Amino acid sequence: MKTGALILAISPPGEPHRDNEEFPLFLPMYPLDGTTAIKREISTLRQAGVSPILALTDGPTDVLKNHLSHNHILFVEAEGPLSREALLRAGLQAARQKMDRTLVVPAECPAFSPETVRALLACEKSAAPVYGGRRGWPRLLDFSAFDGEIPADFSWNALPLAELSTEDPAVLLSLLEENGAQEIQEHFKSQRRANELRCKTKIILTKEEDFFGPGVCRLLKYNDETGSLPADASRMRMSYSKSWKMINKVEKEMGFAFLNRTNGGKSGGSSTLTEEGRQFIDRYQAMERDMEQMSRNFFDAYFRDFQ
Repeated sequence: MKTGALILAISPPGEPHRDNEEFPLFLPMYPLDGTTAIKREISTLRQAGVSPILALTDGPTDVLKNHLSHNHILFVEAEGPLSREALLRAGLQAARQKMDRTLVVPAECPAFSPETVRALLACEKSAAPVYGGRRGWPRLLDFSAFDGEIPADFSWNALPLAELSTEDPAVLLSLLEENGAQEIQEHFKSQRRANELRCKTKIILTKEEDFFGPGVCRLLKYNDETGSLPADASRMRMSYSKSWKMINKVEKEMGFAFLNRTNGGKSGGSSTLTEEGRQFIDRYQAMERDMEQMSRNFFDAYFRDFQ
């Protein structure tokens, strides 16, 4: 069974979409994350192994063809002014000649993932991805649902669609929504960060055993702000007794006090950093900064080709 895709590179209803300088934009060519909306969609479909890919357009066809000249897709060109419903039907009719099923992809919804596409391809009948109880895009249409031609009154609402639950919130993102372009750009940035190869450094000071690292340093810095070790321990989600064990161990290993303690009283006592403790923490954090910079330099030298 052959499953391809139909990208709806058609003008949205209402006023033309505009860029930041209020110039009209052909939505499929909206600039996104170093590429365009339609090129992003084609790339995602190809990653999932979808072929052939058709683009239905009623816009500047020559411009779009030139834009996609190296993407090896097929074009369905609408003849004459048609309603959005009639354009969709024409695109589906053309897709039906080349495939058994099609993924329908609006040009304004370019942020879906290859994993979502693969999950749709595994469905046995027409389906829509669902996130947070809402249907999104792309959608899978099995042409066996129709006896003859695509009905003139074709409607997604009238079509029985299996609901594919997904963890991909991007199936709901659209350039046509208010702040949609910004949300899509932020989604792409978060995806890059999640997939970005990075290096983490952690400095642990030790003698016969480890005694000082980022955790106890943070605990002492919090105490410098609050003067309340119980509050600091709670902030770090550890027990009060564990926080004292950490500090007592540091003081035992270094041979000097890190905290001045004041016991009792209505407030339950307080604690402040000693001067030696403050100097020790300052040096530790200065070393952290230097080591982080050195690690970045070495990471770039050794792993640049893997980024």
